[in-house]
Amino acid sequence: MSTQLLPRSTGYLLLVVLLLSVLAHDAVAAAVCGAMQAGLLVVAQRYPAARAQVLAMQIAATWLPILVIGGAVSTDYLLAATALFATRRRWRWVVFVLIVVISGVVHGAWQPVWPGPVYVALGTAASGLVLYSLLRLPELLDRLSDTRSELAQATLVQERLLIADRLRAALGDQVATVRDLLADARRELTTRPDQARTAADQAASATRRTIRAVREIATAQRDLDVQPVDGAPIARLVPRLTILAIVVGLFGWTANQAMEMTDHRLSIAIGGTLLSCLFLAGLYTPRYALPLLTAQAVITLLPLPWFGAYWSAWLILLATAVLLTLRGPWAVAVVIALFALRATYTKPGVAPIDPSLWLLLALQAMLALFGLARFWQLSQQLNRSRAELVRSTLHIERLRLARDIHDLLGLTLSVLALKADLITGLITRDPERAAREIDEASRIAADAQSEAHALVDADAAKSLGRELDSARKTLADTVAIVELGYDDELPDQAGAVLAPVLREAITNVLRHSAATRVRIECRRRKDHLHLDIRNDGARRASRPGGQGIDNMRARVLGAGGSFTAEVSRGDFLLKARVPC
Repeated sequence: MSTQLLPRSTGYLLLVVLLLSVLAHDAVAAAVCGAMQAGLLVVAQRYPAARAQVLAMQIAATWLPILVIGGAVSTDYLLAATALFATRRRWRWVVFVLIVVISGVVHGAWQPVWPGPVYVALGTAASGLVLYSLLRLPELLDRLSDTRSELAQATLVQERLLIADRLRAALGDQVATVRDLLADARRELTTRPDQARTAADQAASATRRTIRAVREIATAQRDLDVQPVDGAPIARLVPRLTILAIVVGLFGWTANQAMEMTDHRLSIAIGGTLLSCLFLAGLYTPRYALPLLTAQAVITLLPLPWFGAYWSAWLILLATAVLLTLRGPWAVAVVIALFALRATYTKPGVAPIDPSLWLLLALQAMLALFGLARFWQLSQQLNRSRAELVRSTLHIERLRLARDIHDLLGLTLSVLALKADLITGLITRDPERAAREIDEASRIAADAQSEAHALVDADAAKSLGRELDSARKTLADTVAIVELGYDDELPDQAGAVLAPVLREAITNVLRHSAATRVRIECRRRKDHLHLDIRNDGARRASRPGGQGIDNMRARVLGAGGSFTAEVSRGDFLLKARVPC
């Protein structure tokens, strides 16, 4: 048995071992009935549409044979597991408990230990729950794995809705106020220029307040300390169901051992409880698994000379812990040694047990615990990977939104503020041009609201061609010479990467230079799209760094391209290359 990978057939293997242990009791008729019940259980697991009919057949196959062969051997755990598969959710556990109680009453009279009904009921509950869990958990793990992409998509949608609300709150009233003020300036332009100038000043101030609010949102998006939660019910169900089955199995085993052993009953109960707690602690704290295994080995091996066969059952629990903790051939060797040691012990005054029966019972216990424990570990690992996927998806989306808010919306609002300042100076000097600029500023304000919506729309394409035309218009009012050259057809995917880069570059030209000449060229060369921007008037304090440059570099490098930005002889040079 591999300690690295739990076979998906562990549940079926345990089912076979359970039936072989019935056969080893020389109960051939019970084994035949059990085989029929096992087949019905598999049908209930694999074919949900037939579960109601299967449950009725399983009840008949479980309890009718008692009238002929008696109830010395119980296979009611197969009925209990079938009920968990075949009963509707709201009644599932009620039916399970009812079957457990009936099993204890019906089969308890045939048991030599006291109290027989309790002993049988515990065995039915533990075996039924363990078998159900091992048969069900592979399906749940598959569903957990399959929904990872859905989880990532849901995380994106949730984050985009959140940022949309924040942008709406920051832009809605402010941009509406700016548009109203621009409308007032347009209306008062020829009759009351002073009032028009005041309105333009107020529009510029309102725009700058909006820019500050938007920058605060972009900064908040870079806060990666938030720990999102995986809200999928199945993500919580798998480990809880598994650990419940382990706890029931361990303490059911302890109770059965204590009831079977008339001597040292209290010592068996205390020892089994302590060893079960150490086993569970090793699962929950893997970093201390080896010290806990050592403690378990000491408590298991030291009392053997005094308690003998009464204590030897815990060697199988120790073997299971060894398989879970150690790796490689040494683990297998230790397990074989523990099994050999267990084989040397028999109950005092009782004939030696059939080796095949003893081995089957030991394998049954080890398979159940090892299988459940490995499934618990796998489910925990998968849940951690889902949580990490949520975090990484959320962080990537937040960084993307922060860049887009800064690069795209930030440029539009910056241009709007510059327009408002320009309008203020033109109102008295050139009213006709001021009127044109007011109309243009009103259009830009409307564009800002549209762009805020596009930021959170995954399908909103950023057209590089439109951005190039927009750059020409934006620069024309403040830069004397604008040279623009680009191909008629630009690749969409590479263009979507370079569109925000172009926007941020134009923002830097307007805000951080005294440019009189700007040259922009965008061409496809071989398998790359090239964007080159050169402007004069680079200020001495300017440097090729800062958040805007970092955002541009991150976009281009993230797409597998190359990016350079440098100041040379008073000119600022930007070169971006993106694979087509």
